[in-house]
Amino acid sequence: MFLDRVLSHPLPGERVIFYLRRHWVIFAKEVALYVALAATPVLLAWLMPMYVPTMWEFLWNGALAEALVRLALSLYYLGVWIFFWHAWTDYYLDVWLVTNERVMSLEQRGLFNRRVAELRLSRVQDVAATVKGFFATALDYGEVRIQTAGEEPNFIFHDVSNPNDISQKVLHLADDWRHAHPQPTAQSGPSGP
Repeated sequence: MFLDRVLSHPLPGERVIFYLRRHWVIFAKEVALYVALAATPVLLAWLMPMYVPTMWEFLWNGALAEALVRLALSLYYLGVWIFFWHAWTDYYLDVWLVTNERVMSLEQRGLFNRRVAELRLSRVQDVAATVKGFFATALDYGEVRIQTAGEEPNFIFHDVSNPNDISQKVLHLADDWRHAHPQPTAQSGPSGP
């Protein structure tokens, strides 16, 4: 399974609590764009004979012209397919994992570039959820920002479902981790008589 490969070197006693992907509507927007791009040549082939009959006759007049049009269409559809596949890969391989020990961000940046970052629950200081816009509010997706101690950059889960619930769960996991791993307190000095 995909998650087993991600946690190929788990910490002792570590288990995945949940994993997140961007909300499906984010990818549906991209699918709509590629469907429109794929339908454009079909629509043009249907409308051209009605509105530009001389151009249509020119394009399909002779074997060479027909071969060039078919080549251009093949290259166009190949480009649409490649960009669609890139969008799918980016959507599918962007994963955020939350375990009982850490938070991991696995982000695909292009076909051959992957960024993996992790944050121990001990470093979590605050978690904030943001939902912006009509569709995001109606479909309950948004951004979860995990603030850390120190100079480490914040972790951001982009366009995930139920951001308010996720932020609460991460805060509870961080609190549970702190209760399970209490830090020794430093003594202020020697005790006097």
